[in-house]
Amino acid sequence: MSLFDDLFTTEEEPPKPSTTVEYRQKDGNTILVTLIGSSPLYGHILTNACQSLAKELENDPQLVAGRTVLEFGAGGALPSLLCAKLGARKVVATDYPDPELISNIRVNIEQNAVSANCVEAGYIWGNDTSPLLELLPPGSKTFDVLILSDVIFNHTEQTKLLRSCRELITPRTGRVLVPFSPHRPKLLEEDLAFFETAKEYGFEVHDEGIEKWSPLFKNDTDESTVEIRSRVYKRWMRLV
Repeated sequence: MSLFDDLFTTEEEPPKPSTTVEYRQKDGNTILVTLIGSSPLYGHILTNACQSLAKELENDPQLVAGRTVLEFGAGGALPSLLCAKLGARKVVATDYPDPELISNIRVNIEQNAVSANCVEAGYIWGNDTSPLLELLPPGSKTFDVLILSDVIFNHTEQTKLLRSCRELITPRTGRVLVPFSPHRPKLLEEDLAFFETAKEYGFEVHDEGIEKWSPLFKNDTDESTVEIRSRVYKRWMRLV
């Protein structure tokens, strides 16, 4: 090794270990959610929006019981795991086809014993949706419920996501659940633009208000954004 090799060699940071958190259901049972150590797609965080949606599903399990469900950007896949436990007919938990992300979803499916009605799949928004439709049970042509929990922060991909939603959701009777917290508070208007674009794609948008949680990204020291980062916007859509 030369002197120059010594000068320009840097040690890589060791990978962060995965963590496992517990979500306690209303009936006292526990869902174990393993999260990867780090991810630019936030697959290492159990977000407020995911937990808010989980509570909503527990309060109204008929939203998913006996229905077909697909989750985009699942991360640790808490909503998918809960839908499976609440009696969904089939749940497909998808995320970007990174091997670590997808294998971690499989870990969560197995450790929560929902393999009978829940599967994982890698998917890039806007791509061919036929491989996802092929995962539906016999007799189903599209999904009854789509879950978009804390995924619309990726502004450049919003139209691709909407195109996939339009192809996958059952028209009129299907629901697209879109809870989110602002990841970049100064770009909140670009988050909200998702819903205006959704109308152009034929969706009817329903606003169910805002919940207050603890601030998302607790290591963010910008006190001016604490209130905005504490919000969970609750919206759902229907293809009309």
